[in-house]
Amino acid sequence: VSTQSTGSFKLYTLSTTKQSNLRCHCSSNRSLLHVELWIMGEPKTKRRKISEDKEQNCILEDLEKAFEVKFNDDVFHIWQWLTSHHASQPLSFLKKLIDLQLCGPFQYLLDKDKSDKRWSVLDLHMMDREWQCPPEFQPIARHNNTLYALWRDTPCSKPVFVVRKESDSGVITPVATDLFHLIRLLSDGTALPSTLEQLINRSAAAETIKQAETKRRKSVVAKTFNKIGIVVPVDKKTELGYRPLTMTYSELDSMLRRTCKTDDEEEKDRILAPFDECINYIQFANDECDYGMGFELGMCVFSHETSKSFMGTIRSLLPMAYKLLKRQLYAQIMTRICDEEDEKIAKNE
Repeated sequence: VSTQSTGSFKLYTLSTTKQSNLRCHCSSNRSLLHVELWIMGEPKTKRRKISEDKEQNCILEDLEKAFEVKFNDDVFHIWQWLTSHHASQPLSFLKKLIDLQLCGPFQYLLDKDKSDKRWSVLDLHMMDREWQCPPEFQPIARHNNTLYALWRDTPCSKPVFVVRKESDSGVITPVATDLFHLIRLLSDGTALPSTLEQLINRSAAAETIKQAETKRRKSVVAKTFNKIGIVVPVDKKTELGYRPLTMTYSELDSMLRRTCKTDDEEEKDRILAPFDECINYIQFANDECDYGMGFELGMCVFSHETSKSFMGTIRSLLPMAYKLLKRQLYAQIMTRICDEEDEKIAKNE
């Protein structure tokens, strides 16, 4: 039994088990004023953990409802740390410390309760997006004018790693397994606050980026010009799902470049004859459930430096491929990407 004075009362705590206590309030003059017995809950540390888990689930559910995609826990833990230590300007701290401007989902969390902020799902997915960022690429941060993103191969899967879009190029490069590793990578020797360092050490994925790339590579059916490649389900028994293009990447690259260098329409038709033939084959491939063929060609054109000259091809191939692959959200995002780029091109003409 332990005793604690509280004004004119004494608090008696009777330990009965490891996880429950009985408490009794009695007056100090021995005349019983009030007696209350109750079973205490879990220890404080465990109650705090339960509370944190509820907050995490609430924030992640909010994000997943708003964006209609899944998130890993790293987004929550970083957001929680920023709002706990820098509540007035949570997105400014890492910008000042290591020039890392968090965006996308973090901007949503910051602004979602403002009365003037109303976004559709597509509005959210277009936040901070650049041309040649496919739907799988969800912008999450910017550092030294380089855009970083969470990479999901399907809308219903969680991010597999963090990627970087190369400047003025459609090439996309995996750089970190999660946001903890990204912060450490970009800190480049800058001392991080001890509490943030502890969070990273405690929560960062044990898997290295090379291991994550190797695991994903088993599902990649074609590299495309963005180098990160595409993932398409292929039936091992029937081999349905993907068939290769009817031309090499070298031949495709040459066709696209040569077409953009001539104004002669007949010459363009001659150069693109094998390209048009490949598109015809894609129709047959789609009829036979080899959806990866059109996906590959569409992504190659979208990732190529001449992509803006082939908007019609991109529009016809990629949204259709995503629909056939049952990635409806990505089909909508791709269509929106093309719509916004068409508007920019029209304004500059």
